[in-house]
Amino acid sequence: MTLTNTKRVKIISKQVGDCMVEVVEVDLSLLGVRLPRGEVAMVVAQPHVVFVHQEPFTWAPAERQRALQCIDDTLAVSRGRPHGAEKTHFTVFPECALPGLEGVDRITTAMQAVDWPTETIVIGGVDGLTKAQFTELVQRPNTTYDAVGNHLDRVQEHQWVNCVVTWAKLPTGDVHSWVQPKLSPAWVELNVEYLSMYQGRSIYVFKGVHSNADAPYQFATLLCFDWIGSTDARRIWEWLLEGIGIRAAQFGGMLPLTWLFIAQCNPAPSHASFMGQVAPFFDPAQFPRVTRDETCLVMANVAGKDSPGKAEKFGQSAVIVTQNRFSRPGCMPTYGNGGAAQRGGDFLENFRDAVFRERGACIHSFVVIHPSTLPPGSAGRRFAMREPTVHPFNGVDDPRAPGGAVPAVVKWVNDQLDEPSKSLAAKYMHLPLTAAAVAAHQRTVDELRTLAATALSNTVKFACLTAGNGTPDEWNAGEDHAVRHLLHTFSILDVGQYPATFHGNGAQATIMKGEASLEVIAVMGASHEDCDKHVLDSLPAHKGQLIVVSRDEDNNPWDKRFTSIYDQVPDEASTEVKITQPTSAIIRVGYREVLDAYQSAANENELMKALDAKLS
Repeated sequence: MTLTNTKRVKIISKQVGDCMVEVVEVDLSLLGVRLPRGEVAMVVAQPHVVFVHQEPFTWAPAERQRALQCIDDTLAVSRGRPHGAEKTHFTVFPECALPGLEGVDRITTAMQAVDWPTETIVIGGVDGLTKAQFTELVQRPNTTYDAVGNHLDRVQEHQWVNCVVTWAKLPTGDVHSWVQPKLSPAWVELNVEYLSMYQGRSIYVFKGVHSNADAPYQFATLLCFDWIGSTDARRIWEWLLEGIGIRAAQFGGMLPLTWLFIAQCNPAPSHASFMGQVAPFFDPAQFPRVTRDETCLVMANVAGKDSPGKAEKFGQSAVIVTQNRFSRPGCMPTYGNGGAAQRGGDFLENFRDAVFRERGACIHSFVVIHPSTLPPGSAGRRFAMREPTVHPFNGVDDPRAPGGAVPAVVKWVNDQLDEPSKSLAAKYMHLPLTAAAVAAHQRTVDELRTLAATALSNTVKFACLTAGNGTPDEWNAGEDHAVRHLLHTFSILDVGQYPATFHGNGAQATIMKGEASLEVIAVMGASHEDCDKHVLDSLPAHKGQLIVVSRDEDNNPWDKRFTSIYDQVPDEASTEVKITQPTSAIIRVGYREVLDAYQSAANENELMKALDAKLS
């Protein structure tokens, strides 16, 4: 079906092979779809996609039901509006996130429901379709495709189609959709054995008028490699801007590109080639009739693993804008500032780069602020994003996808707790107490996962001498090793029948020795002296008897020659800090001694006796 509200804007008359790249305008204002100017609410799915590893690269059959559930979960978040806006204006599914025609129909049906709000947009990347499936898709009711540039006769029998569908729900309640094939294949889509990807010929640009201002908006979507791919020595985004510029020139004015969505299935979203196109895209000297100083670039990627957690590939869904009126936040919940910590380099140092920390499977919800509505000067300074939250798929219970904001320290610590290598049992696999250490490690991990952000932050800062010098986005090997020391220490205490209750208040945890409670800090540094000074600096917040288990870089035992000059032998045993003797209630133990006790013990009772002697 071809609607009357579309207009073709030919970018160039020169043929490239048998194709011409064109911009096709869709005038949503004629359909009554108006979007607000100022704040727009978005929900972005970040599912973990499992493919069949041959063209046309579809979801694996055993995973397709999960794919449909991911759609349902995402749409439920959109309807739930955790961002607090009146509706979710854009819901975005990355490249290949929708499992074929079933996925498309799932979204269409959901949007047709009475409870789905009108004047809203859904964008979704569909996995590989055969020619027959693509033909069936574009013949769906109220579906538009470029029947000129992408005529069905152009699609050969040996080709498949990777496409993105854009839906709009009109004020009448009708749901319309537009199908746009991918223009530029990625390497995996070129290096094939049997079939080949059909290369699209056109890009849809959707335009309209804002609901709260007499001003135009425009948005478009590119599929992953379209962002960096080229045709006739010109980037695809350059063809897009050229087409918008030609339209603007027809009436002698300028047109904005308000939002550009990049729907990705990208294992390296921060690769220099991908990030390197941001600056030229925003360059005002190029395509001056297309204003981009207020453009919001939305990168929506699939997940790097099937649950929340650390991943080296995929993820990093992000919102990128210019510096115009926007401030750079410090360490916000849920997202970071990109840079070397997240991107591996300062590719976007001249932009505001809000990168979601969660790279595992989840759903992102947030509000994007349009700078045009901010007052000039310092009074108008804002962050580009607000109310960012992370939501789980399939009801997964994880602190990194709580259906709310996720402080950076919660994300960082929970990622560390996922690593099996941090278990004491993994380090010493053939000792008599290995089985007990496995259970103790899990109890310690479970306790730490329940801690609030402030308590987690204090726990890490007690453990590592440098943690207080930077934000969790900047923590690295030092903090990593300190968390391992923390886990090993408390696992040994647990095996020795001194289970800990973590709280991060004045110490990391409390253990019980008979009826007496003891506070515990496990700390790691270059030397025992450095660890001692680090703990002493925290003493004003501490009351009661404290055990300090320190580890130096060589794992030496504690030497009494390291004792602070403030230490005095009290006249009698003290279980409380004395003003004149600030370390009088501290028991110092070297981790070497604790580890030796664990390695030598044949059972829990032997370990308990050995620890009891050291904690007295």
